[in-house]
Amino acid sequence: MISTFLKCLVSITLLSQSIHAQEHLKSLEITCIPNFNEFSIANKVSQHWIINSSTDSLKLAFFPYFKIDSITSGNKKLAYKIHLADSTICIPVHGKNEIQLTFYYSGKPHQAENAPWDGGFVWSKSNDGSPWLGLACQGIGARLWWPTSTRYNDKPDTARVTCIYPDTLFFKGNGRLISDSIINHKRSTTWETTYPINTYNITLNIAKYKHWSDTLQRNNSSLTLDFYPLEKNLEASKRQFSQAKPMIQCFENAFGNYPYQNDGYSVVETDYAGMEHQSCIAYGNGYSNGYRGKDYSGMNLPFDFILIHESAHEWWGNSVSANEPIDFWLQEAFCTYAEMVYVDCIFGHNKALQYINLKKNLVENEAAILSPDNHDADMYAKGALMIHTLSNFLNTKEEWNKVLKIFYQSHAGSSISTIQLYKWFSEHISDCSPEFFKQYLEIISPPILSFTQLAKGDSTSIELRIINGIDNFKLPLLLKGKNGTEKKVLVTNKPLRIKLTKDDYVPDAASAYFILSN
Repeated sequence: MISTFLKCLVSITLLSQSIHAQEHLKSLEITCIPNFNEFSIANKVSQHWIINSSTDSLKLAFFPYFKIDSITSGNKKLAYKIHLADSTICIPVHGKNEIQLTFYYSGKPHQAENAPWDGGFVWSKSNDGSPWLGLACQGIGARLWWPTSTRYNDKPDTARVTCIYPDTLFFKGNGRLISDSIINHKRSTTWETTYPINTYNITLNIAKYKHWSDTLQRNNSSLTLDFYPLEKNLEASKRQFSQAKPMIQCFENAFGNYPYQNDGYSVVETDYAGMEHQSCIAYGNGYSNGYRGKDYSGMNLPFDFILIHESAHEWWGNSVSANEPIDFWLQEAFCTYAEMVYVDCIFGHNKALQYINLKKNLVENEAAILSPDNHDADMYAKGALMIHTLSNFLNTKEEWNKVLKIFYQSHAGSSISTIQLYKWFSEHISDCSPEFFKQYLEIISPPILSFTQLAKGDSTSIELRIINGIDNFKLPLLLKGKNGTEKKVLVTNKPLRIKLTKDDYVPDAASAYFILSN
């Protein structure tokens, strides 16, 4: 049974999708002129909207701290109304099926205090005193610097961003470089994406960058790899980013081809830890392995956590995206699980099992992942451990890898809801039901396993039961024998008794995420 909280969120989502069934931002063009002294921007934003013909007004999310000079459609200025209570702007559309809008505005956008966690513009300086601008707005949303859809899952089909700025710097954006010119010490640079893109992924990076490139050759194609470190970090980046090629190959083998072939893969240095900006990965990990100089793996594995994790988001988050904010756990759980996929590919399966099980040390279990009290921590580690446990429904690693790849490819380039995920895996994996996910996502505590050894005369048996199991929950559990034998069982909230004849079995704690009851 779906929790009341989740039912409410599903109802709101369905209502939103019904109301805005045809509202879609088809294309986006932004021209941004940043002022590095005043921490302000002056923007021209052109948009092509597909809308429901029965809609009288188009409601867009937009922070009200900008001075709007005008909003036009064609040569006509439009009236508009700003709603301070929910930071939206309403524009009359008079029953049109589509409309071209152009916004002219300026002001100081929200500044991030601890990017990327709080989100906003990051005005900084590099070591030589040169301006350095970055942007991360996943949580707060693109509305902090341009008018965007109120629908979380609306992705513009294409986005073109131009920046005009001092000629000593360089602007790195999403997608491909379209033009770059200098006139009177002002540089104008344009980047364009050719794939649908999450609005929070559209980014700005302006600094004194140096560029170098490489190519990943495949059997029938090649993928361009471009890197934009600060000038002083050029050599360090060439050393550190040598991890990119094998990483991409690992993810392509596991999930499918890199999803933005035409736009290429690129990494740009930022003054914050990192972010998964589509085809323009933000990197601020100091060109060292682990996470900011610390061993994030817990086992001294020599890989760059930010490079691997944020790049994995190209598949899980950018391509397969959350449908609504409540579904955001999906992006982070599968992306964190992708870290295990990488470790398996580079360092071997035993290291991968050790790696994913060390994630248990990061789980807080203070609130359910799908609850109003969730503060995001457990959607990473606990979510990945749930996916690891899910794999045990399959008999072999090869069978699981096939199912995971089919799941990715079935949803690549689209948004997916939690309910849709429940349904898909229930249809594609025997014995897996929606209750498997609900046990991990809607209950605070992970499954608590009761394990009892029973003896009666010369006969010995074990009894297994999930103490806090919801109805229809099945835990796919591997039992290991002292003589190296293995047995897979499905444990529920009803006692499962197994008679031991030749070997003694104990639950394999590395095979699944559960807490063993004392």
